[in-house]
Amino acid sequence: MIENNFYLQLKDLHSWHYDRCKDFKSIVDFFNWNSLMISKPEEIFLHANIFKIKKITSTNINQNEDILMQSSGTSGSRRSNIYSDRLTRINQQRALIKIVSENLKINVKDKLNYYVIAEEFSQKERIFDAQKAAILGFSVFSNKKIFLLDKNGHICEEKIKTMINDHNPFIIFGFTSNVYLKLLLYLKEKNIIIDCKNSFLIHGGGWKKLSRFGVENSILKKEVNKYLTNITCRNYYGMIEQTGSIFMECPKGYLHSNDYGQIIIRDNNLEKQKDGREGIIQSISLLPKSYPGHSLITEDLGVCMGEDCCECGAKGKFFKVKGRLKKSEIRGCSDVY
Repeated sequence: MIENNFYLQLKDLHSWHYDRCKDFKSIVDFFNWNSLMISKPEEIFLHANIFKIKKITSTNINQNEDILMQSSGTSGSRRSNIYSDRLTRINQQRALIKIVSENLKINVKDKLNYYVIAEEFSQKERIFDAQKAAILGFSVFSNKKIFLLDKNGHICEEKIKTMINDHNPFIIFGFTSNVYLKLLLYLKEKNIIIDCKNSFLIHGGGWKKLSRFGVENSILKKEVNKYLTNITCRNYYGMIEQTGSIFMECPKGYLHSNDYGQIIIRDNNLEKQKDGREGIIQSISLLPKSYPGHSLITEDLGVCMGEDCCECGAKGKFFKVKGRLKKSEIRGCSDVY
């Protein structure tokens, strides 16, 4: 059951987009969802792919201020196009700071060195993909960014030496596939072990690419513990359509809901699943204001393990992501376009 305060905020967010986005209003009116906006707001959701089909916004686009964020497009030729205005970006940054600070006990004022498993790019760009958006998001905790990949996508040996000689706590960030295929395989090949005491490795996304190599979370963590000793390693689940509203992994290996984001697991007919049963993930975020991406059906499969009973002690729902949904399994999803 969604907590009352979260429920009220979600209801208000539905109304916000209903009043400002003609596409969202058309969908709600067409399916006669007006009563659900008040009684059961969690039952109103769009499919995340709608942002690949057309441009949908709840604000007038300001080409000089607004940022266009795009999905990776790895699962198809089309990309999601998300327009983020200043208000939405402020909400996203505040939420990310609170979520990461509470989960990893990092103080944003510490400004740790930030080692990024990516190629360097300009922050003045107006178009960001999922990786760049995540890099900029987590950089709020950093003193300076050190990009570990050269222009050819290879690990830069000098940057690794900098990390080895960095005796202060630091943050390493990268897409999960880059953590394994770029950094860990390099350290393994060179037989380099780095003592990362009091430091953090944050990673997310890229699991589909790693699945081709038979690498799952337990294997990744084993390699991390071997070559990046004493580091705190945390996976997160998130999507470009709901930037900032991420679900962080706890020490017990589960992903957790938070004050800004909730999940619901649904079956192939989009009915709610009971805890312990696998289904399609519906991701709800209170952050998007410039576009109606606040309640989305994803193409990810997950299992809700319970609520308020995780061994880590954190409250709220905790869950696992089990993989991607086969498109042939989706039934009724045309209803959420």
